Amino acid sequence: MRHKKLIGLAAGLLLVVGGLSGCNSNKQSQGSQDNGSKVSKSSKTDMQNSSSDQSSSSATSQAQSSSNSEQSSSTAQSSSSSSQTPATSSRIGTLTDQLQQKLGNVKLPTDDGLSSQDAHLNIRYSGNQNDYTIYYSVGNQALDLNASAVKNETPYATFQKKTYSSTSQAASAIDYSQASTNKGLPKVKLSSQITGYENAGGGQRYISWNEGHWSIAVHGSVVNNTTPKKTAIHAVSLFDQYMLPAPQKYGAIEFNVHGANDHTRDQTISWQDGQSVYTLKGADIDTAVQMAASVK
Repeated sequence: MRHKKLIGLAAGLLLVVGGLSGCNSNKQSQGSQDNGSKVSKSSKTDMQNSSSDQSSSSATSQAQSSSNSEQSSSTAQSSSSSSQTPATSSRIGTLTDQLQQKLGNVKLPTDDGLSSQDAHLNIRYSGNQNDYTIYYSVGNQALDLNASAVKNETPYATFQKKTYSSTSQAASAIDYSQASTNKGLPKVKLSSQITGYENAGGGQRYISWNEGHWSIAVHGSVVNNTTPKKTAIHAVSLFDQYMLPAPQKYGAIEFNVHGANDHTRDQTISWQDGQSVYTLKGADIDTAVQMAASVK
């Protein structure tokens, strides 16, 4: 009996020890899981902080980039604005403003057609709002509008307005040539789209063509050994570059091929606008076209 009791007591002790061991094992396991959870949460938080820092850094970088871009854009606009000079601040602009104060709201060239911006442009005029002539010249110094000394300067261009009693009378005043007058004449290719017609006789040479409401004629001379083809081709390129005023019904252009020392003011561009005819004459074809295209 005593032996059986000792065996039972020993078995009971073993059960108690095993239970205690199991409890400690569960606690260690739970502790290990808790520690793992804490490490995981800590790592995720660090990544979020890192991501937030990167996002903040990116946002700051974008803001700085945007600011720099706006500053660059502002600088570019400022530079662009400073490089553009208003027409009214130029010599031609100033004199044109004064002319309109004298004549009223009339049409005038806004480009002097001069290649040098340092040239001393001078202007004198005669007439009134309905009929006037403007003389453009270059002198040794800039003079006041209609200054008496300007009369001593040779004009390189003139611009005239003449008003007629009717629209039909004004249209009749234009030396316009119908396209049909060129029928049967030898063709001359002036560009990929423009064909001129050559006419010669009495020592004179002409190339003529029509564009829209304009008739164009370029004149050369056998005596002066001047041929019109090269000038006609150049004229076509000028018309592509500069847009001339649109005639209401008729417009006529008459160019002459000059010798090296010939500065005759006979490059003529005329067009009808209602009861008025506007005529610009220049010694140089480029200048005449440039000035006529700027009339407004």
